[in-house]
Amino acid sequence: MASTSAPRLSSISRPDALAASVLASGQAVGALRPVGVPGAPDCTVLTDPIRLGNGHVLAELVDRAMLGRHTLLRGDEGVGKTRILEDLVAVVAGRRVLLDGAAQTRARRRYVEMPQGADEAYTLVYVAEAGPNGRLVDALAKAFHELGILALPGIPPALRAGACDEYEWTEVKKILRTVDERQEAVVESLHDLAGGGRAPRLLIVLDALDRASASQGLFLRELQQRATIIGAIRALPQSRSLRTFIATFGQIPVEALGQEHTAALFEYFVSRYAIASPDVKHYRREVLRRAEGNPAILRAMMHDGAQSQIVTEQDVRDLQARDDAPFFNLGLIYVFFLIGLGSVRVFMSGVQNTDLTIVLTIVTVLGYLIFRVFRVLFMFTPRPESK
Repeated sequence: MASTSAPRLSSISRPDALAASVLASGQAVGALRPVGVPGAPDCTVLTDPIRLGNGHVLAELVDRAMLGRHTLLRGDEGVGKTRILEDLVAVVAGRRVLLDGAAQTRARRRYVEMPQGADEAYTLVYVAEAGPNGRLVDALAKAFHELGILALPGIPPALRAGACDEYEWTEVKKILRTVDERQEAVVESLHDLAGGGRAPRLLIVLDALDRASASQGLFLRELQQRATIIGAIRALPQSRSLRTFIATFGQIPVEALGQEHTAALFEYFVSRYAIASPDVKHYRREVLRRAEGNPAILRAMMHDGAQSQIVTEQDVRDLQARDDAPFFNLGLIYVFFLIGLGSVRVFMSGVQNTDLTIVLTIVTVLGYLIFRVFRVLFMFTPRPESK
């Protein structure tokens, strides 16, 4: 698990008994994505740590985090939401991030940093996925154990740090056997840490928050009441309760990269991984056109070329052909089929065939309910494939 040292926890509001035992160095903890080292044999286009664009979003996110405001990053898949959250982890850990010229203008500063001191310190817990509930609870319990603040049965708050040092995580899972027990321990830890109130300088980062289920609503609200929640979503979830929960957050839109940043990312990969092509300009034009400013799509398209270090004319033609790739929207046909069944049912109103009328009515109603519940599976928008 990747973790980096972070400032002390002394500024988090909590009772004196717990404060006396949790004054050791805190950590920004969480399982971050593996990051390669440029130039290392195992570093690829997919794991290269290069960061470009959306620096103003990071600056705004840090500002909101320092004010203790619950915030969500919202944007399409692959536009860089997770990267910005990982940059927030680095800033909390003490890194100073230099913004590019455009971001400096929008953010009105050169650097993004988070001041840390005895009276103003922040601690961050990063969770890669907010759902399912068992995975979220385990990630938080493991992070709290690493921080030395996990509430264990029969252990007073003042002795928790020592108990967490003594027991390995595997032993803790034997003590807290079920997900419910670990969830209760997390809630109790937060309650004690915040002194019954809220610890705004404890940042809980929940990536892919839209993957949470409606059954997690109460637990998520408990987290929101005790700490500052930072998250990322692609779109609003279908659950009404989760929509209500998300409505309590401020949202920052994450946009696709501009042409300048996308082109700079392409040039970096071509140079760093020595990608050759018979017609570099043509290859560049097709990659930028297909990526549409999405860095994840650009990385995926350039990955094969970086592995073989050559892009053939056929590879470029494959990129062009993706625009013409067939797709099928089943939703329209399904809807018209239901309309047809309904029309048959209406026209047969005078026919003395009760059984057929009942069957048509049942099929039409069930078909409509199926479409309402599973409409995402019927209606879709084709996305560029990644090689």
